[in-house]
Amino acid sequence: MTELEALGGADAITTGILQVFGEISRHPHGSWHEEETEKDLMDLLTGMGLSPVRDETGNLMAEVPPTPGMEDRPLLILQGHMDMVCAVRPDSGFDPLTDAPVLQVSDGFLHTDGRSSLGADNDLGNAVVLWLLKKGIPHGPLRLLFTVAEEVGLAGAAKVSPAWLEGAWGLLNTDGFHYGRAIAGSAGGRRETYQRTVETFPCSGGQSVKLEISGGTGGHSGDDIHRGRLNAIQALAGFLNGRQCSVADFSGGTAHNAIPSRAEAVVVCPTGEDLSSLRQAWADFAVQTAEAHRETDPGLRFTAVETPLPARVWTADCTRNVLDFAATLFNGVYAMHPDFPAVPGASANVGKVETEGTAVTVKAFLRCARRAEEEILAARHDGNAEAHGFVRSALSSYPGWPGSKDDPLVRTVCDAFRQVEGREMEVSAVHVGLEPSVLGAKNPSMHMVSTGPDILDAHSVDERARLDTLPRYAALLAKTIERVKREE
Repeated sequence: MTELEALGGADAITTGILQVFGEISRHPHGSWHEEETEKDLMDLLTGMGLSPVRDETGNLMAEVPPTPGMEDRPLLILQGHMDMVCAVRPDSGFDPLTDAPVLQVSDGFLHTDGRSSLGADNDLGNAVVLWLLKKGIPHGPLRLLFTVAEEVGLAGAAKVSPAWLEGAWGLLNTDGFHYGRAIAGSAGGRRETYQRTVETFPCSGGQSVKLEISGGTGGHSGDDIHRGRLNAIQALAGFLNGRQCSVADFSGGTAHNAIPSRAEAVVVCPTGEDLSSLRQAWADFAVQTAEAHRETDPGLRFTAVETPLPARVWTADCTRNVLDFAATLFNGVYAMHPDFPAVPGASANVGKVETEGTAVTVKAFLRCARRAEEEILAARHDGNAEAHGFVRSALSSYPGWPGSKDDPLVRTVCDAFRQVEGREMEVSAVHVGLEPSVLGAKNPSMHMVSTGPDILDAHSVDERARLDTLPRYAALLAKTIERVKREE
């Protein structure tokens, strides 16, 4: 009998998982708005004969007694997050605070009605775990852990009590997006915000022009940092740095962790001749930059539009320091992962610059699997800031998960996959944050792995899950849980 047959067959498994997913997706559950989903989970767990516990943050935990005869197995935590990224289609009328995703199934996919994201990240993994336990699969001692606010800096996991992780041999996270891939490590994150006062003086004349770079591909500073895409902030700052013109405004980007696709600056040239020279230099720069990034950023646009003279412009010293700081912060891949050569191991992204009132703010994001590399990049950024008159005004971080292909729980998952699928499982790391990094820091002896069913276009209104991977993922988890043993 195959693993799928033992669980009732692919169709029955899929139907059962979708029913549970519907039960825990019937209320809005964006980050920090998971209250109704927490109640649904509490009721579901209580109905299974368990005694769930809720902490003051909203995280849930429940102990699951072992199947008789399997009491000697090591304790395994099954973990996922409750919240979702609430992407909404413009003008759809969908309100993520009051509306739940409308679930639909077609052409082999689970998706929504197109007005919102799905929330398969991560409640589909949670649904598989819950369905398996309701099914009564054999298992050793288990602990269920459901966290809140994962999508906003792993905030819920950061508040989990270390006592909830005590005694655990392993932790299996269900937040992977690719069936057939075992994630054995993830990057830590350091969200940096630097600020300095803008010194100005009255603008006495000349000609003003707004320079803008737009149409860059942009992207996620973890998933896409190694793809060589243009950072519009650094490109514009590098172009302006050292030029004979005064800056009145500089801005670009949207967030610490997003590669900036646009940036703009208002500059003032003292004479018509200087403006003509600037325009020619800008045209040459546009051609060179577009050619250098024709594969990664085919939609780049460079514009120069005359604007009314501003009332004030930055001093030469302020201009030099701001532009040089923005242009010389480390950006891109610093090092590849030593154990997973195709995956970045350390990187930085200069994500946003904004001028507001008398202050200019620069936001950057470091991602590092290993603490030593984070310390090098952090010291480099902090030193650069001090040299240019910036102070670090805000900082938040979470640790990395270095991981290992040879981790016993990773090997257990791979052995189970081989038995279920008859082929080898891919083992990799990711250059984004995952909750095992935060939870593992609270119990460093715990073995960890992350897996999941196939989820496409997460965090968007096109988010969807492949139905054919649901029963296979359920079979993989069932076999993994059954095989968990302490190594002799």
